[in-house]
Amino acid sequence: MDQHIYSNQVLETVRERSDLLSVASEYLTLKKSGQNYSALCPFHEEKTASFNINPIKQFFHCFGCGAGGDVFQFVSQIEGLSFPETLRQLAERADVSLAVDDSPKAVQARSETEEIYRANAAAAEHLHRNLISKPEGASARTYLEARGLSNETIRDFSVGYALSTWDDLVKKLRSMFSPSILEKAGLISKRAERAQKDSAHFDRFRDRVMFPIRNPQGKVLGFGGRVFGEGEPKYLNTAETPVFRKSEILFGLDRPKVVGQPLVIVEGYLDVITAIQAGIPNVVATLGTALTRAHLRLARRHAERIVIVFDGDAAGIRAALRTAPLLIDEEMPVSIATLPSGIDPDAFIREHGKAAFLLALETASSVMDFCITQSILSASPKTVSDKMAVIRQVLPFVRRLHSEVEKSDALRILSDRLLLRETDVRFEYLRLARQEKKSPLKPSVENVEKQVEVLPHDQETLLILLLQGLLEPEALNGKLHLDDFTHPLIQRVISSYWSAKNEVWCGSDETDFRILDASAQSLFSRLTVIDVLDLECVSQIGADCVNMLQRKKIDRRRSEIEHQLKKVTGDLEAAKVLKKKIMDLSRASSNLTVSH
Repeated sequence: MDQHIYSNQVLETVRERSDLLSVASEYLTLKKSGQNYSALCPFHEEKTASFNINPIKQFFHCFGCGAGGDVFQFVSQIEGLSFPETLRQLAERADVSLAVDDSPKAVQARSETEEIYRANAAAAEHLHRNLISKPEGASARTYLEARGLSNETIRDFSVGYALSTWDDLVKKLRSMFSPSILEKAGLISKRAERAQKDSAHFDRFRDRVMFPIRNPQGKVLGFGGRVFGEGEPKYLNTAETPVFRKSEILFGLDRPKVVGQPLVIVEGYLDVITAIQAGIPNVVATLGTALTRAHLRLARRHAERIVIVFDGDAAGIRAALRTAPLLIDEEMPVSIATLPSGIDPDAFIREHGKAAFLLALETASSVMDFCITQSILSASPKTVSDKMAVIRQVLPFVRRLHSEVEKSDALRILSDRLLLRETDVRFEYLRLARQEKKSPLKPSVENVEKQVEVLPHDQETLLILLLQGLLEPEALNGKLHLDDFTHPLIQRVISSYWSAKNEVWCGSDETDFRILDASAQSLFSRLTVIDVLDLECVSQIGADCVNMLQRKKIDRRRSEIEHQLKKVTGDLEAAKVLKKKIMDLSRASSNLTVSH
């Protein structure tokens, strides 16, 4: 959404002055490899370089994890930045002034986003008044008081209450905002036509304590609603909107930070609020969702160290172990703290106080130490077989470590804990590592490319030639139609060269990459960096592929007519016409030669 703030001319100027090879070389050690440059991928762990850059087309693709794109995608992914942040960083590097796009479309997009922010702010204010002033909010006030929240804290966080009626927000906000904006903000929903009553819309949140969720600048992005009586789901967040993406938001990130202290990541809103009320700063929450790479990179921009707090019960331990590979891959100074089984930070702080919680943070384990400890606790190893099981369980974590020093240290700790000689553990580690030959690459948690689909050779080859500028799209005019590219993924990418209005092939605007879906973007970047070995034969290769596709089109048409012919009974004239068409098509097909 935010890319519409700036004109396409500005985007293209920044792109032209930001050579991908030059930018990537600031992060990677690049080596010439044919027409391209290769490096170890920065987005997943690997031992053999599978990351490639095409310096002519200015695209990258990793054949190991599937990451791909242009210079904007590269900087965004490696720095964990949003599109506007990426654009500003590259513009500053290229000394380009960022002029705002004043086109009607861009102005409308900005206006809509601002309206969503305004609607969320108005909703937060109204819901807060419901809680502190209205009789209907009494039960919610009693609940929050029982949870230990003071009136000052409730005001400080603008905690609110959504009435149990179906149209409180609808009635309050409909005179201020259009139904379309309120829907896009995730505040109201449209009724099914058959169920329409007094209003075409109803409130999304009802009979819930409401927590406004803000961005670091303090703007309300959305809400988290919690039931305090009977009802499901227990927690309900704003649905995905143009400004609310749950996997990229940390609740509490707008609060004042204490420099030099770690950022503490917990799970829920009340965990954050109770901690800050107790005088524990720098606490944020993931809104009940699993920790993501975006969360970690967002956190890294606000603190040098991170402590993640998990419940000490079985579910909490499993969650921590599931998160561990991501934490290791990100190479961040992260520690893991666990609380007694069944107790979340909110309850722990209320029962044991600030000092006990701070002690839990101070005694947090490194990610590797946590994995080793939990593996040993779960196995209670007494026999050699038990100890081998622990080594097998810990092995995947050790292999993800980025330096040999870290790996040696992990194996030393594991040896000490298992009361084994370090040389024996190292031998077993190396032996087991050699046995793991199923996947020489170890993709990161989130960015795993599915096995590359086998595409129709002629369609794929033509797309490669087009993407790499080795074939002009106009050369296809009068020979092929967009529908002749029958594979849906190829058709989505190649459609950028097709004018639906005039039904002709024409040059493509390279910015079309940004509007492709993820699968199409991955194919685009992968085919852009593939080496074309027979450059001298490109014209013939292109002609052969065109002829093959034309043949297939003719063969499909001939099959259709042959099917019609079988249905013709007693009509000799109609049969004669169809047979002539079949002969003409066969002749046309045989005239399309392919050189091989």
